[in-house]
Amino acid sequence: MQQFQILHYYRFFTTVPFNPVPLDGATASGVNQAYAPYNGGIIQAFAFLVANTPMTQEMADVEIAKRTISFSAGQNAVVLFDEDLTDLTQLNPRLVSIRQATADDFLVLTSSSFIGTLADPSNPASVNGVGVPLADNWVLTSNELASIKAATDAYNATIIDVASGNESVALIDLNAILREAASGIKFDSYTLTTSLVTGGLVSLDGIHLTGRGYALMANRILGALDVQFGSNFTLATDGLAKADDYPTNYSPTLR
Repeated sequence: MQQFQILHYYRFFTTVPFNPVPLDGATASGVNQAYAPYNGGIIQAFAFLVANTPMTQEMADVEIAKRTISFSAGQNAVVLFDEDLTDLTQLNPRLVSIRQATADDFLVLTSSSFIGTLADPSNPASVNGVGVPLADNWVLTSNELASIKAATDAYNATIIDVASGNESVALIDLNAILREAASGIKFDSYTLTTSLVTGGLVSLDGIHLTGRGYALMANRILGALDVQFGSNFTLATDGLAKADDYPTNYSPTLR
């Protein structure tokens, strides 16, 4: 049995930074002016909630800080929708649940070709990730990641329980192998890492492994079978896959 692999070890979720938007001072100032009504609106909305609901000012201040949109000269975080924020649209339909990304959020690999494009080609202010917040399909938020991790941990615990109670089952922890590969893992004369393109372990889609990566995993599975059942895959001549039989060659034009 194989332990489930936690998503954040795949480059699909870790290649695009949370702050990929470069702006000069003048552009940042213009964007801030556009968001000024939103920033002012959330302050008013939370003042109403503090006065009329159990929400405390401390709770309101935390979310106001999280939701305030602010750009500056240099690299900036994208704006995204976050359904876990307090719904303010019943107070003001324009106060949608948006915020800027943090280092705890993950942008999917394919967002790299979407961020910065125009949602409306005739409107230069409709820049995706800036003037137009990123939809849920482009982002894995910190809360979503926590839910995934909790589900993954529970799933893995079940697998371990099943394997430990059944002598006919061998357990291989692929998750641990991926963690090891983050800093480099030896496979014959190669050192594989999880770096996109150059690491040799993860394919260009950022999700699946390369042929060489799968060969490494297959060898580890055979090793687990040897330990559990006394077989000799790892000792037999040509019993294991060879790294050179699974090349990872990419176009030299790839950056």
